[in-house]
Amino acid sequence: MRNLVLGLAGLALLGGCKVDAPAADTRTEEVTMHYAGADMAGKTVDMKVGEILRVELESIPTAGYLWIVTSQPEFLELAGENTRPTDPEVQNQPGFTGGNHYLSFDFTATAPGTGTLDLVEGRPWELEAGEAPEGTWSIRVSVAAEE
Repeated sequence: MRNLVLGLAGLALLGGCKVDAPAADTRTEEVTMHYAGADMAGKTVDMKVGEILRVELESIPTAGYLWIVTSQPEFLELAGENTRPTDPEVQNQPGFTGGNHYLSFDFTATAPGTGTLDLVEGRPWELEAGEAPEGTWSIRVSVAAEE
């Protein structure tokens, strides 16, 4: 079905016609999201099962510097990664390249537990060669059962 929808969308773009997408599921479920930036390093975040922790840290991915998850508790599932510019007004201009970006990681709490989430910043090839990271970041995560 997915390939059919993608194929129809591709034909619509090529032929200039409009194809209505299948009706989306309109049910919404509120999910609590906890935010952890650079200021949360070394602190603790308390969550419940099913909630999301978004870790967002500044880096320079266009120069190869990335934040990499080095360890995470088993009860946290990486649900997504994203990036956004630190200065969108400037960085979204046509022809602009480079600049700092926020790298984010979304973790879903899948079970109760307590543990530490650790990230390092560096160029992956330099880290693999044994060079010290440019930065480190960790947070303690405590997840309680749903009420």
